[in-house]
Amino acid sequence: MTSVVGSPAPDSDAEPVPTRRPDRRPRSALPELNMRQLESFRAVAEEGDITHAAARLHTTRQTVSAQMDQLEQALEVPLLVRDSRGVSLTAAGEIFADGVTTMVAGLLELSARMNIGAGQSIDRLRVTCSPRSSADFLIRIAQELEAADPGLRVVLVSVRSMPESLRELESGGADVALIWLPVGGKHLRYSVIGQDSWVAVLARDHRFAGREQVVLADLAGETLVLPAIFLSAPAAQYWAAALRPEAGRPEPVVLDTAEGPTTARRHGVWLAPKSLGRRFSDADNSVVPISDAPPIEAAVAWTARASQPLIGELIRAVRAAVEESS
Repeated sequence: MTSVVGSPAPDSDAEPVPTRRPDRRPRSALPELNMRQLESFRAVAEEGDITHAAARLHTTRQTVSAQMDQLEQALEVPLLVRDSRGVSLTAAGEIFADGVTTMVAGLLELSARMNIGAGQSIDRLRVTCSPRSSADFLIRIAQELEAADPGLRVVLVSVRSMPESLRELESGGADVALIWLPVGGKHLRYSVIGQDSWVAVLARDHRFAGREQVVLADLAGETLVLPAIFLSAPAAQYWAAALRPEAGRPEPVVLDTAEGPTTARRHGVWLAPKSLGRRFSDADNSVVPISDAPPIEAAVAWTARASQPLIGELIRAVRAAVEESS
């Protein structure tokens, strides 16, 4: 048999030469990724929700969603499964999540060393943030601080409750938090940033819904429900007593802030600081001031490890924002 010109003669003992499928191309070992995509993916993987990740990164849901699309296109593999409950990781996403934390930490360390070598430094302030209650406010504060000081990076650490916020402070996962007083005996430093009054959030058909105000005695026959805005159980107990002074009455129930008045009304009347309660003023709810409830104080709380100059900058920005909105 005559061989084709330029091709080796058939050899039954030769190893078969692998052929490349025309519809496949080798995957790039270093696709075009950027730091924001990696940080966004890490936040989404840890939060299990794009909205929560966006609040933590003080950006928009649309931005994070676009970054996830770009990342999947660059890697040429799906990383997330999206559904009505949030997002979950694919098998490839789990593998990528295992390495991305180390990757981001290494890049941040390298960047810091380069800045130090160039005679520059990047300061970082980690602030706990609840996506449902404080995200919008803290995103604005973070943007203002970073715009005023290009060497400052504000990281929002997402939490779902005040006890979780306290755990982040105590474990070193965060430097500072916005809290309601009292602190509850914890070893935190704090600075008061303002006072707020209490309101009752009522169903539109409640007998007090049309009033301009109520007093605590009006609510004596109601089961009162408090949001979980307190750092500690002693602080919650303090307000349970302050808002239910009559002896023999049932103590208020404490629910998570995320529950809001809709779920709370199944148990009773939902009470909250005015700045929180007014967010729920809509067609279903009536927000009525409580004229004789003692004011509640808001504060910035931080640990001894936090940078005092950075805390000072945050306190000034928060006070200015509070005064502007009052």
